[in-house]
Amino acid sequence: MSYKLILIEPINRLALQKNRLHIFENIARTSYFRVPPLALGVLAGLTPDEWEVKIIQEPLENPNYDENADLIGITAATHTVKRGYEIADEFRKRGKKVIMGGIHPSVMINEALEHCDAVCIGEAENVWKEILEDAKKGTLKKIYKQKQPFDLSFYTPPRREIMPKRTSIFYNVGTVEASRGCPYNCDFCSVSIIHGKKIRYRPLDNILPEIENINHRRIFFVDNNIIANFKHAKELFREMIPMKKSWTAQATISIVKDEKLLKLASDSGCYGLLIGIESITEEGFKKYDKSVNSFKELKEALKILKEHKIGVLAHMVFGNDFDTKETMWETIEKLLELDVVSATLGILVPYPGTQLARNLEKQGRILTKDWDYYDIHHLVFKPKNFSHEEFLKEIQAIRERFFTTKEILSRAFRYHSITALGFNISSRAHNIVGSIPEHKILE
Repeated sequence: MSYKLILIEPINRLALQKNRLHIFENIARTSYFRVPPLALGVLAGLTPDEWEVKIIQEPLENPNYDENADLIGITAATHTVKRGYEIADEFRKRGKKVIMGGIHPSVMINEALEHCDAVCIGEAENVWKEILEDAKKGTLKKIYKQKQPFDLSFYTPPRREIMPKRTSIFYNVGTVEASRGCPYNCDFCSVSIIHGKKIRYRPLDNILPEIENINHRRIFFVDNNIIANFKHAKELFREMIPMKKSWTAQATISIVKDEKLLKLASDSGCYGLLIGIESITEEGFKKYDKSVNSFKELKEALKILKEHKIGVLAHMVFGNDFDTKETMWETIEKLLELDVVSATLGILVPYPGTQLARNLEKQGRILTKDWDYYDIHHLVFKPKNFSHEEFLKEIQAIRERFFTTKEILSRAFRYHSITALGFNISSRAHNIVGSIPEHKILE
């Protein structure tokens, strides 16, 4: 007997509504750097052959609610979960069983169970076989949670042949996971909720064959920090050199502290790193505990990276209690001085389960719990030094300052890169700051 499993990654509902952009920027938005759904590919790889598996990633494909299936699996982050709930509700109306997982359902378990039959909390590898067996027998439990972190020595590569193929005019990659976990205590981050604070690594004999067999020349490591362990990173990069891959990943600026590590990264094909700078202020350097403690040190670090032909996509965060109009503009002008490929200029988000969310909740500063607005483009809490309207006005202005046509072309020219141009155009296409409708504001 055969069974059918449909795995779905939904998109944010507000993103589906944006259609007022210039045609070129609309192409950039719809072919945005949305990487293939690796987690769903891994689940497919863990699924026995008796199951037919289909993976759907919105907006490339929308679900067919009348399609026959024995189990629907939906993974969701906070900003995509309401669309996930919509999909789950529609399938359940038609008598199908739905299990949800991902960061948001793992934290908001009871909320998720209002829309699905079961929730998988955290990692799924050690309970996936049980879930499928229970689905076959019609005995799904409400909650599945593995007793201990998954041993990455037994990591199963994703079924890439059934993962959605996103065609982008700027950026096509294969995704790889080398480690899980994050030891840092950023109050806005929910990574450790799922993967824990202790970093676990895939052994080289587990990960290297997967990297070598990926059809894409370019790959993206989905790890939170690919260089968290310098020794392990050096071993990985050294073994990757003969593969002639080009790769990007998230990392910290501390990579410049080890010349050998930096050279191995470059020699193995690293051409770009996503680095969380967060804030270029004295208070920001203290809060986010960076390995550089001043703008001068940061500027020198980025210079060293470029000398090794590694560009930086900077991630910035605005909305901290130390932010003022003056510090926001100081940050953006300093950011323009730095030789970055591009940047995300995000608004601080109090994701459920984080210390930031608990603090703001206690202070009565949460404005809405409509999860659609929990992206980096909406302010969902009361800022300390602005009115809501003043903050939105300032961040829109600094975004427009950073993404002028002149600045975009300058960055693309300095890096001689179509990818750099693509990052900037796509970021500008997502640059519109949104307001929360009055009826969504909490009383």
